[in-house]
Amino acid sequence: MALNQLREWLLAPYSKNNCENSSHLSDINYLVHRRMLVISGNDTFCEAALSIIQTSADETEFLSLATFTSTELKGKKRKKVLGSEYDIATLDCRDSFKPGDAMAVAGIVKHQGCLVLICPELEQWSSNASVSFLSEGFTLTHSRYLARFIKCLRANTGIAILTESTARLPGLATYRVEKRSLENAYRGSLFRSKEQECAYGQLYQSYSLNKLNALVTAPRGRGKSSLLGIFIDSLVRKGKNVLLTSEQHENVANVMSQLHQFDVTNKTDYQFHHTDSINKEQRSVDARRACLGSVKWVPPDSELLHTQNSKNNTTFDLVVVDEAASMPLPVVNRIIATNPQWILSTTLQGYEGSGNGFIHKLIPNLPNGSIHLTLSTPLRWFENDPIEAFFKSTCLFESKTANDNVTNIESEDSVELIEKCNFCLRSFENVNESTLQQIMSLLALAHYQTTPDDFMRLLDSPDVMVATLKLGTLVVAAAIINIEGGIKLTHVSTGIASGRRRPKGHLAAQRLTLLSTDPKAATHKYWRVNRIAVHPKLQGRGVGSYVVNKVVDEAREQLIDATCTSYGTTLKLDNFWTQNGFDIVDYGRKPNKASGETSALALLPLSPKTTELVTNLKSLKASFDGANVNELSKTVLDIYVTKLAQFIQGYRTLDDVWPILHKMSKEAQSVSQIETQSLARDCSNMPRIAGDTQETLALLINVINKKSYLTALFSHSNIDIKRIKGVLSNNGTIVNGLKETTSIIRTELCAAFDQFQ
Repeated sequence: MALNQLREWLLAPYSKNNCENSSHLSDINYLVHRRMLVISGNDTFCEAALSIIQTSADETEFLSLATFTSTELKGKKRKKVLGSEYDIATLDCRDSFKPGDAMAVAGIVKHQGCLVLICPELEQWSSNASVSFLSEGFTLTHSRYLARFIKCLRANTGIAILTESTARLPGLATYRVEKRSLENAYRGSLFRSKEQECAYGQLYQSYSLNKLNALVTAPRGRGKSSLLGIFIDSLVRKGKNVLLTSEQHENVANVMSQLHQFDVTNKTDYQFHHTDSINKEQRSVDARRACLGSVKWVPPDSELLHTQNSKNNTTFDLVVVDEAASMPLPVVNRIIATNPQWILSTTLQGYEGSGNGFIHKLIPNLPNGSIHLTLSTPLRWFENDPIEAFFKSTCLFESKTANDNVTNIESEDSVELIEKCNFCLRSFENVNESTLQQIMSLLALAHYQTTPDDFMRLLDSPDVMVATLKLGTLVVAAAIINIEGGIKLTHVSTGIASGRRRPKGHLAAQRLTLLSTDPKAATHKYWRVNRIAVHPKLQGRGVGSYVVNKVVDEAREQLIDATCTSYGTTLKLDNFWTQNGFDIVDYGRKPNKASGETSALALLPLSPKTTELVTNLKSLKASFDGANVNELSKTVLDIYVTKLAQFIQGYRTLDDVWPILHKMSKEAQSVSQIETQSLARDCSNMPRIAGDTQETLALLINVINKKSYLTALFSHSNIDIKRIKGVLSNNGTIVNGLKETTSIIRTELCAAFDQFQ
C-alpha cells in the first residue's frame, strides 16, 4: 500500500543520531533541499495520510509540524503565518485552492523540510474546482489554472506524488544540495549572508549622516526581517527611539526576535536591557536602562507616524515600515513625507502585498538620495531551492520565457513597428505556455495589485478574454477584456438599478445601471477593458492606443453595445482614454484602499441605446457643476428624485446621493423660502413619485433650508462620509458616526415626501 512508504520517505533526511542536534542533519553525507509532496485521493485516503504525518512528527520530537486549511488562511489570516518556520507544513486543498495560500505555506518550510499539499484525485480536480470569483450568470466546468498546475506537478520529477494506487517518491539523491552552494555559505557570527552585512553597513552609514531614506526589498526567506531587527537593536543600544509599523502586530515577530533582552511594558512598547559586560560591572541596572532607547510598534493609521514634521521636533529617531506593500500607497507616501529618517521594507511576492506593481508605483515617488537595497541570497533554505523555483514559474509566471528581452526595437519607427505586429483577441484556452508567461509578466509589472490569486482568476473566469499584440513570438502588449451585461442580468436589472442587488462581477454594467437608475442599462452588452499593459520600453509610442482601437473594432463587429473601462484616475490616464474616443461619465468618491486613486468610469458607445446612456450620464455628471436645479433637464431631475427616494428606502448609501444633497444645499443657501405644493404619493410604489419632479426637489430644498444643520453638513463637498462627526440633530443632540447621521437624513427627507399626502 502506498501509505506504508510515507513515514519512511518523510523522515529520510533526519537521523536518530542527530535528534538532539538543532540543525537536524541526516546521517547521510550530504544535505538535501526542501521537498514537496502531493497527496491525492478520496477523503479516507487523505485523512489516513494526514494521520501518519501527524504521528511521525509527534514521535520525532525535534520535528515541528504546521497544518492549514483554506479557511484558516482566509483574508488577513494568511499573513499571520508568514513569520513562522516549520520542518513540515501541510495545506489541505480539498475544499478550495488558492495559489497564494500554497506559496505562503511553502514560505514557512525551512532547510530540509517538506511542503505537503492534500488534494482531491488529480484526474477529477480541475473539473470540480470550487471558486469564489464567478460573475453572475457564468459557470465554471473546467479550471484551466488547475489543469495547468497539475500538469506542472506531474512534469516535475522532483515533486513526490502519493495516490491510492501509486507512489512517486524520489530518493534523497534527487534533492542533494550542490557542494558549491555549501562552500559559498556565509560564516559570519551576526549576519547570515554577505548581502545582509553589506546592507546593514549602508543603512548605518546613511543613518550616521542623518539622511537614512531606504527601501529594502527581497523575496521570502532572505533575512529581510532579521536585518531590520539587528539594525533596530543597534540603534536602541545607542539610546535611540524607533517607531515600527506593520499591517498587523504579529507580522513583526521575526523583527522583534532579533532584539536583545527587553522588558515588555505592554504589547507594543519595549524598554531594553543593556547586555554589554563592561556596563554590567560599572553601572547599576537603572543607570544602564536609562541610557538605552526603545522601540514602539503602532498600526499604520497611528498619528505618531505623521507628527515627525521636522528634524528639531522628533519623538522618534527612525520610522521602520515592515511589509510596506501590504499597506495603501497613500499611507506609505504620507509616512515618507512626514518623517526625516525612515526604512521601508517589503517582500516582492504578491501573497504578502502587491509585489512588483507596488515597487514600480513607489520608486518614482521616493525622495532624491533614497537608497534601494535588495537581498537575494536565501537563508531559510538553500540556493536553487526546487520548491521556490516551482512556484516562481508556475504561480508567479516568472521564467526565462518572460518578455524581459526587447532588443533592437526601441529605435524603430512606431508606425513601422506596429505594422509588423500581430493582434489577436481570444480566450485563455487558446494561449500557449510561452505567450501566457509573457502576458502575466507584463500585467504584474503594469498594475499595482497583481497577486498569484489574480492570475488564477484571470485564467479561469469564463467572462474573460485576452488581447495580445505580438512581434513574432514576443508579446509587446496585452489587455484583459471582461464580458459584461446582456441577458444574464435581465432578472436582476431592476434590483441593480435601485441599489437593492449587487450580483458578483459585471463591474461597469452595474455601475452604469446604478448611476442612471435605468434597469435597461444592465442588459446592454459591454466589453470592459479590465487591464492593459505595454512593455515598459515601448510605452508612450501609441502601442496601447493601437490595442484599444483593435479591441473596439472587434466589439463593433460582434455587435457589442459599448466598450468601457474603470481605472484609477490620473491626468495621464484620463487623457489616454478620452483621446481614444471614450467619454468619462463618472468619477468615484472613495479612493482605492491600496493605491489611493479615485476610480473613473469611461464609455465608448457602439449602439444608439448606449449613445443615449452616455448623453444622460454626461448631463448628470455636469449637473453637479454650475447650473441651478430649475435649469436641469427633466431626465436629470428624474434621476435626482429617483435616487433620493431609493436612499430613503435604504437601498442606496449616503455616499451615493451625497453629490445631489450637496447640490441641493447650495440651492437652499440661495433662497429664503420656496413655495411648495401638495404632492400626492403612493408610499407602496416608491421610487415612482407622482407630480412634477421639479416641485418635488423644490420641496426637499425647502426642508434642507429650514434645517440649518443639514445645510451645513451637505455644504462640505469633500467630506469623508465614513468620518462624519459633530452633526447636530433636530433635537439639539450631537450625532457621531455614519449610521446615525444617515438615519436622521433619511427621516427628514422621508418626512418631506410625506408632508403633503
